[in-house]
Amino acid sequence: MAQVTRSPKVYDVCIIGSGASGGTAAKILTEGGLSVVMLEAGPPLNPEKDFKEHVWPYQLPHRGVGVGGKAAENFGEFLAPNGAWEIEGEPYTVANGSRFRWFRSRIVGGRTNHWGRIALRFAPVDFKSRSTDGMGDDWPITYEDVAPYYDKVESYIGVFGTKENVSSAPDGVFMPPPKPRCTETIIKKACDKIGVICIPSRLAVITQAHNGRAACHYCGQCGRGCISASNFSSSQVMIPYAEKTGRFTLITGAMAREIVVGKTGRAESVSYIDKATRTEKKVYAKAFVVGASACESARLLLNSKSSQFPDGLANSSGVIGKYLTDSVGSSGGGIFPQLITMASVACTCTCHGGSLIARMSSCVAITSNLAVAEPCRV
Repeated sequence: MAQVTRSPKVYDVCIIGSGASGGTAAKILTEGGLSVVMLEAGPPLNPEKDFKEHVWPYQLPHRGVGVGGKAAENFGEFLAPNGAWEIEGEPYTVANGSRFRWFRSRIVGGRTNHWGRIALRFAPVDFKSRSTDGMGDDWPITYEDVAPYYDKVESYIGVFGTKENVSSAPDGVFMPPPKPRCTETIIKKACDKIGVICIPSRLAVITQAHNGRAACHYCGQCGRGCISASNFSSSQVMIPYAEKTGRFTLITGAMAREIVVGKTGRAESVSYIDKATRTEKKVYAKAFVVGASACESARLLLNSKSSQFPDGLANSSGVIGKYLTDSVGSSGGGIFPQLITMASVACTCTCHGGSLIARMSSCVAITSNLAVAEPCRV
């Protein structure tokens, strides 16, 4: 029978997951004087070695799309490492007829290494869905309760934007946004004609030096990772500060299997699989933070069954694993005929890659303007 390797040390806090919530918890708790151990299912991250933000297609085998183009299914080999729709050895199923695909990350920092850095606040109306449209339930807290924490986070991580007094897209603590590109200039003019509010996006990208991080150099490749840490990721902006305290232990290659409950009914340890040795190990703590993303966190809680909690931990309501809100996305494309015949020398911005973010709950277009420092003259 396989032996379970137990850690003799009892940490103050064990954090499962190293992404946005896990990384933030690690920084705050260690700086507050607590000893913290973090379990991450993926490997360590070395930005200078692992990120490919400035790599050209000709520098990679098969121009970055892999043998037979298979790497293109996961956005190619340029994406920040270890994020994928399909992970070898970790299959999942979906309901019949469902087209849901689960994007997961297996590396320190999690999906904060991959996201588009869109950093919108929930609006007051988002906390009152039942009162507003009769769907779902109203939150037990309000926007006013959360707003001071939005301020705190934005001040630390750095978010660019403009104060517009749009009710469905609350203002925040912003750095100046980059100047608009051709595409955004065209969208803005069109929106003005039809009465649609069009404002710069709010992205967790710094346009000024901030907390030792260099300002964005406008390469436009945020999804590949950022060597200068000019965009936010837990791996570069949160976890390094936890490590500096000397009270932080990071265990990589650790797939959490179950939160183990003691005789008192309180969680006392996490049983995890060491992926390198394929052995089961335990780590003990006085408190636990489950921050492994919506679906992974639900999986872990449901797997944590015992005689005291036959339906899994924190599941007396029976809704763990239901009503999930994970990070989702969609895309669309269009052609700007105004730009087809325009001479490239007339434009000072990077016209490619423009995007439009439609903010739900109102007729608002938020342009994703990541461009050069000079405004487009076209």
